[in-house]
Amino acid sequence: MLSNFNSLTAKQKKVYTAIETYINQNGIPPTVREIGELVGEKTPGAVQGILNRLEQKGVIKRQLGAARSIQLVSSDAQMYVKPAYIPEIKKISKRNITDLTNIYNIEKYHPFSPDFVTENNGYFLFESPVDGLTESGFGANDLILVNSTAEPMSGDIVLVFYENRSLLRYYYPDTDGTLTLKADSSIIDKVRFTPEEVSLIGKVEGRYTRF
Repeated sequence: MLSNFNSLTAKQKKVYTAIETYINQNGIPPTVREIGELVGEKTPGAVQGILNRLEQKGVIKRQLGAARSIQLVSSDAQMYVKPAYIPEIKKISKRNITDLTNIYNIEKYHPFSPDFVTENNGYFLFESPVDGLTESGFGANDLILVNSTAEPMSGDIVLVFYENRSLLRYYYPDTDGTLTLKADSSIIDKVRFTPEEVSLIGKVEGRYTRF
């Protein structure tokens, strides 16, 4: 704990402790709304006022305009890195396939460790298609992490778009320029495609199951 922690008022200590606990439990700092919920303060302005005073006293630091930018200025506070926020997109269609992460197609953002992803490197999340790899463990309630800039290798799992349908497939490029896209099971009786028939959206790099 900070050496000057005792100089804080009771309410300031409560907020500081709530921030520290949240970081320890979640690995990222809380938002103003979440702090209010933790300390029972319904007015965002009141929480902002307390944060301003904590910052003036040098016990926290913040980045202007960022929702989760609170850092505890303490030698023994848990160290954490700023997460990368990856968009979850709503749908894939012929109309938006060239601009999947436009603002109107984003459902929400999810925090990820920057050790694994970066915000500006073509990543997005999408509900797992039901046509493709259910036997490989990809269920309808899963989110898949897709890297649209990665170059897939033979045997990688990819997300593709074919005839108004998003599909999960194992990727096998052929020497004649065609693609073999294999599924565990599929209602589409086709495994060999030309580059003009199918759009390769990206390489699947993660799967997250919601119970």
